[in-house]
Amino acid sequence: MTESFRHHERPPTPSLLHAEVSGGIALAVRLGEAEAGYAVERCLNRMSRCAEAYAAGLLDVDKDVLVARFPDADAALLAAREMRERVRALPPMSGIKLVLRAGVVLEAETKKGLQSPEALAAWLVSSQNPDSITVSEALSKVLSPSMQRLLARLGSEGLPFPVLELGEAPPPTPVELRHEALQVQKRLHVSFRGQAWTVDAAHPTLLVGRETGNDIVIADQRVSRQHARFELRGGVFRLTDSSTNGTFLLEEGNSEQCIRREDCVLGEKGHIGCGFSPADNISEAVAFALD
Repeated sequence: MTESFRHHERPPTPSLLHAEVSGGIALAVRLGEAEAGYAVERCLNRMSRCAEAYAAGLLDVDKDVLVARFPDADAALLAAREMRERVRALPPMSGIKLVLRAGVVLEAETKKGLQSPEALAAWLVSSQNPDSITVSEALSKVLSPSMQRLLARLGSEGLPFPVLELGEAPPPTPVELRHEALQVQKRLHVSFRGQAWTVDAAHPTLLVGRETGNDIVIADQRVSRQHARFELRGGVFRLTDSSTNGTFLLEEGNSEQCIRREDCVLGEKGHIGCGFSPADNISEAVAFALD
């Protein structure tokens, strides 16, 4: 990826990346400090360009270490991955291969004994093998779902807190990231008798039925205990019936249909009747509207 990374749709998650070039000491023993220094500098130049491509803010380079701040956790992790690929692409020198290892944390994150995010990120690097990218558990939780799928939890033996590692699978494309961001923004507003609910990525399911455990409780003998549910699935909002009497769907601009033991994709606006037609008693129907 060469274009600048932008991801404005999700809430900001400022993050910090600490990356080191590993192998420079062994190379200095073999070729001398001047040649080793030149090889490390070439790696750092490539890493700096990656950081800039992903909208890094503060960028600090010193000896064999690069520290960069990013406005977004996805951007920080994608930058670290591309840095690793750029360093890997450089050929060995006298049989010695320089590699990158990196740690990524939230900018405001600390741990006991590591009182700054810089110290925490540096600790992640020092605790793991070369050619690895590790992230804190807190950072992993704010990543987009497609980025979370690229992580694997490391064994906890010898570690004071959970750590995850970036695997080798290809990263999500910009199109996939934009699609996920749009999914987060989708909302279905549901109302019944003056109360309102929202179905979205954070709350993807809304249950309707006669039993008190449902989100929307309708005390009517025509309504089954678990009658129906609204659901965000596969990028669309669906209505699923699991009742005895069926769920009647009346959407704006369409004729009424009865859903029985199946599901359907919802339109922009309408009403449902649990066991009865909304047209017969619209005040007792559940209303919905897509945001």
